[in-house]
Amino acid sequence: PLPMRRSLTSVLISSAFAMAAMENSRMKLSYFDARGVAETTRYMLAVTKTPYEDFRYGFTFGTPGDFSTVQRPEFDAAKAAGKLDANLGRLPLLEVDGQVFGQSKTIERFVAKRVGMMGATPVEEAQIDCICEHLRDCKDKYMKAKTNPETKAAYFATEMPEFMAKVEKTCVGPWLCGSKCTLADAAAFVFVKEFFDDVESSTKAIAGCPKISAAVEA
Repeated sequence: PLPMRRSLTSVLISSAFAMAAMENSRMKLSYFDARGVAETTRYMLAVTKTPYEDFRYGFTFGTPGDFSTVQRPEFDAAKAAGKLDANLGRLPLLEVDGQVFGQSKTIERFVAKRVGMMGATPVEEAQIDCICEHLRDCKDKYMKAKTNPETKAAYFATEMPEFMAKVEKTCVGPWLCGSKCTLADAAAFVFVKEFFDDVESSTKAIAGCPKISAAVEA
């Protein structure tokens, strides 16, 4: 009986150390209290039920919608104190294992690997990254088109549907890349469903892309 007790005690101690290690390595994601460029990372953490600290800097507008009147005292104080230096005084920031780094795409790829959403092989990882870059290209096209009502309408009517149809051909699913949800699927969801003000038009623009539509609606 005594050896059994020692064995059980060892297991309990080992489990306690493991839990403590997980707690100590819990990630802290810092961004504004908005969706923005941190939303894909938040989505992956939510989908995988990964515990993390979701730290959000609040802000208010002097004039609603006018970013020249935005007030963000907590962010300004953190920046002045050097707490945001790891990302050149900007957000988002990810803290893990006592280390801090920035750049939203870097954070996305790091978290995707950590939670098992960056593919099973180096080739899958590259394919996932490739799809994400395609989505970024499509987003950049919108940023240019949205400045004019006519070019914005043309973007949703022809440019986005045609571009996303090309992206569809690169998908090696049943998900966008592989047999399970990855960073590519998370990025597609956030792009189509949360990036645009006109979600109806962005959703309609991928109607001819069955794989992407399925991933976005999953």
